[in-house]
Amino acid sequence: MHDYAVFGHDRAMIGRWLGVVSIAVAGGISQFLAWTTNLTGIDAFTRATIATGAVYFALHWTFNKWAWKIPYFSIPDLNGTWALQGQTLNEDGSTRFDWEGEIGIEQNWKEISVHLKTKNSQSQSYTATLSRRHGPTGGWLLSYSYRNEPELERTHELNSHKGYCEIEIDKTLSMGKASYFNSSGRRTFGTITLRKTA
Repeated sequence: MHDYAVFGHDRAMIGRWLGVVSIAVAGGISQFLAWTTNLTGIDAFTRATIATGAVYFALHWTFNKWAWKIPYFSIPDLNGTWALQGQTLNEDGSTRFDWEGEIGIEQNWKEISVHLKTKNSQSQSYTATLSRRHGPTGGWLLSYSYRNEPELERTHELNSHKGYCEIEIDKTLSMGKASYFNSSGRRTFGTITLRKTA
């Protein structure tokens, strides 16, 4: 997995709030311990410092794993498998050939991975951004760059290459339309339709 950006979402602000909550909770814990065990000032300070770090770590881990999915934070949960139908196009827009495959998306608050697999090759994302599509139809735009490697039995006819893809995902997070282009080894482009299956 790799880092990704979510336009309109301030991760630094979330980090600050996690820090504030950590300090407040750890302060309460250390105050309780000082009251119940007659700690000296140095002991209380040491335990408060350790408690703050431990509470922040626990809150950050929880947020990264689950809490980011709360609708209030407006980050779409794209985790799952997406079946796809692709068309590689000619310059005049006619279909050069059809192909199919699936995309697996793994995502948490900080990182994402987009893996596309067809019978001939596999692609793995290395950069990605998410942005909200405003208007009555809503939805999201997932943009990512990828590296593609042909399957071993296809290396004699297909080249490794890099490419770029933009997927428009509907507001139900169950369907999508995409356009892509390849370079550095395979100069092709086309469209994809996606449907979430799991």
